[in-house]
Amino acid sequence: MPGSAKTPEHLSFQARVLLMGVLLSAIGNGLVLPYLFVYLHNVRGISSAITGVIVGFGALVSLSVSPLIGNLIDHWGPKPVLLVSLVVSGIGYFEQSSVHTASRGFLVMSICAIGQSAMWPSQSAIATELTTDAQRERYFGSQFALLNLGIGIGGIISSAFVSLTQPHTFEWLFRGDGISYFVYLIVALFLRDVGRRSKQERKENSERSGGWSEVLQDRVFVKVWIVATATTLLGYAQLEVGFASFATLVAHVKPSNIAWAYAANTIFIALFQLWVVKKLQKFDRAKSIALAALLWLGAWVALALSGLISGLAILMIIICQLIFAMGEMVWSPVMPSIVNQLAPIHLRGRYNSASANSWQIAAIIGPMVAGTLLGAGLEWVWIAGLVIGLATVSFFALRLKLPARVEN
Repeated sequence: MPGSAKTPEHLSFQARVLLMGVLLSAIGNGLVLPYLFVYLHNVRGISSAITGVIVGFGALVSLSVSPLIGNLIDHWGPKPVLLVSLVVSGIGYFEQSSVHTASRGFLVMSICAIGQSAMWPSQSAIATELTTDAQRERYFGSQFALLNLGIGIGGIISSAFVSLTQPHTFEWLFRGDGISYFVYLIVALFLRDVGRRSKQERKENSERSGGWSEVLQDRVFVKVWIVATATTLLGYAQLEVGFASFATLVAHVKPSNIAWAYAANTIFIALFQLWVVKKLQKFDRAKSIALAALLWLGAWVALALSGLISGLAILMIIICQLIFAMGEMVWSPVMPSIVNQLAPIHLRGRYNSASANSWQIAAIIGPMVAGTLLGAGLEWVWIAGLVIGLATVSFFALRLKLPARVEN
């Protein structure tokens, strides 16, 4: 049944403090987000193949440690895990500035991956404690809007002075990213009376928790996880390698024009995310997931047209990113809200870590599949696979039996 169309009450001061931390760290992410591959390959001279392996290795490390992260969040509470993750992330990204060899690249990427694999689920678990069920979609929608705003601000700052002929400019970008996590750490210290477990609570949780077996026995969550993993694999995971490669190799669009498409995506989300959250209150959440998948399907159709109609190639890749942004604005508030409504309080860490796993699995498989097919000249097979896959996912999303939204 559709949920209430009422606007949830205002977010608490502490929830807004957490959002401020997200924004500050996102600005740091924006400083370096477009430049990791360029930095390792063009500036440090690490081969493109090894650079790709380094990036993929980070996702593998995240996947490996996430079950442990879930256990730690449920035992100690999300706040201690968040604080430690911010320290680890800050050290890792700051140390990216000192990477000169592949071996150090693997080491530093591992540190970053461990920090990030702990930050996102602990951050979501704290947000769940700071919001009511009726507020969750608004919170996660606001988080996604601020994330994109921060990345956009960071990108503008970095583009003003970064230069391939001046390696120290890249070093300062990564140092700035590392510092942003320590700023977030200071902000997070202002979160009071949330995210910690007393000795008695830890004892009670350990006695009643079935651990990961209890998570796997939740059939509704498992089905949601499968749909989420498939959708992420066919959507988000195709952006970094698949979208960029198709746009340059098939549609023959210049990299500078691709940057405009990414900018359009970010600005669109920052401007309209909260409006979309309000509209989503009228929609069943299973239909919302299906809609997100169909929007991403439409985005890949637009990308295909960029390769077929040369005179409209630039316009079509921008349209592709705008349609993709619409899917993101539907997906980002709905999916984490579903996960945290399904999660029992004593298992929120594990549920959020499992949810993060879907991203990590997609981040490993997606670029590998896209790179293999596009490298073999099978770009239309790649596009067709995405379209058929997302249509299938949309069908199964409609069959999910999800709990109704809680009215304000």
